[in-house]
Amino acid sequence: MHELIVPTEVGILEIMQNGSLSPNNYKKLEIKNTNQRAISEYLDSDSPFQKGIEPGSGAYVGKSSQVFIRNSCIDNIRFSHEKEKCIFLNPKYYDGSMVDNEDVLFCTDANIGDCCLYISDDDEKTMFSSGMIKLNFKDQHKKYYVMGLMRDGYFREQLKAATPKGSTIKHSGDLFLHCLIPDCPYDWIYSLMENLVKNIAYTEHICDLKLRLTEKKISDEIIKKEYDYINPSIQLLLSKARLDSGVYSNQVFQWKSNVENYCNGCSNLEDFGFKLKRGPNLAKRDLGRSIQTKRFKKGYSLLIYPSDISSSGFINEVSYLGARNPIWYLGKSDILFSAEGTIGKTFIVCDDTMRFTTNFHGTIISPITSDIPLHKSIFIGLYLNYLRSNEVLTKMSVGANGGSFAVGYWDNIIIPNVPDSFMDELAEIYNNNTILNPAIFNQSAIKLAGIYQLNNFLIRCKALLDEICNDLKSDSVKTEDYYKQFFE
Repeated sequence: MHELIVPTEVGILEIMQNGSLSPNNYKKLEIKNTNQRAISEYLDSDSPFQKGIEPGSGAYVGKSSQVFIRNSCIDNIRFSHEKEKCIFLNPKYYDGSMVDNEDVLFCTDANIGDCCLYISDDDEKTMFSSGMIKLNFKDQHKKYYVMGLMRDGYFREQLKAATPKGSTIKHSGDLFLHCLIPDCPYDWIYSLMENLVKNIAYTEHICDLKLRLTEKKISDEIIKKEYDYINPSIQLLLSKARLDSGVYSNQVFQWKSNVENYCNGCSNLEDFGFKLKRGPNLAKRDLGRSIQTKRFKKGYSLLIYPSDISSSGFINEVSYLGARNPIWYLGKSDILFSAEGTIGKTFIVCDDTMRFTTNFHGTIISPITSDIPLHKSIFIGLYLNYLRSNEVLTKMSVGANGGSFAVGYWDNIIIPNVPDSFMDELAEIYNNNTILNPAIFNQSAIKLAGIYQLNNFLIRCKALLDEICNDLKSDSVKTEDYYKQFFE
């Protein structure tokens, strides 16, 4: 949607204004829409942004109500920040660099161009790093429009071209102020993009809260006491034929001891009613001629890689796959399990409407018989995610680059025979159908929906936002009704 232009000559005045002799800094990008504005025009002219601070490691503590957001908490995939990567500060440490709900944070160092809409929890105070800034907008109603386009490739490529190369860590400073975005042709686009951006950020945030809640409930249910750690015997080492220290760590020992002594007993995966298989092969001999794209296409199937499952339970990114031959889909009650790299991330299919496939690197956990209730699949998926968050699966895996959890290691996984009432409690958190409309922001409805429904909602919101951004760049904006009926 945008074209890179390399100038054949550069004037001396432009060189003096740019202050650089690097050819990279004179690249330009072009889009069809010539009606554009610089980011600076949307920001407060007196104080366009506020810089963060660096408190130093002496202020770091294990846990507190004072949260510190670093550059690593923000990426180009999520619209909200990743809470798992935040650190905590001594509550007595205070600085003016505080962030409020729905502030836009923008990275100027390292991962330059990444930004997020900060969504706060009621009981926390948050500060942000010196590697990022908080943007001060003239009109709060327009900041969501600006943020939506700042996450687009057109803005990011402009900033990348303007940022000096050669350093270990890139520093963009205030160069982003001069980057251009398409001007908004209609007022209703501001409202529509505000709803889309808020829907995406709040959905990610609430998914994270819900998944953390399931982890706590599972821990409270099965971890009842701390057992005296016993070093592995020679006989155990010989029977396991594994010398990996993580398998015999205290963390794995405590989990296993509690599950083995669970009041209702425990089972292995097969006794619990499930089997394993690898994902399908996406080779040409199986699919025939195929097209894969990141942009939504009606009639195309969803393609989800196991590595795209986020630590908050939703899918970070999807591709759209069109193929000549029939595509195999995961069905209701199937569980997509990430067995390589990011081990233990799971996604549970709760109905037959999603119609997505995966690749050979995904492990699929399926019910052995059709009469296995859905809540058992949901429990298995959430239980495996709990083992991931508790680092049990990481310690039991092998290999580098995140490791691998091969089929042969599943004999080490034991499952507590929790009552149906407990599985129903978890199922309500993960699978609760609620009416959600991408064009309307309804925070109450988002809080009621299950993680599975929120994931599907998130995919639709991102697809619609991407469509609007592409139309703005190509100067081909459709009617308001067209976007509101986009998925019909």
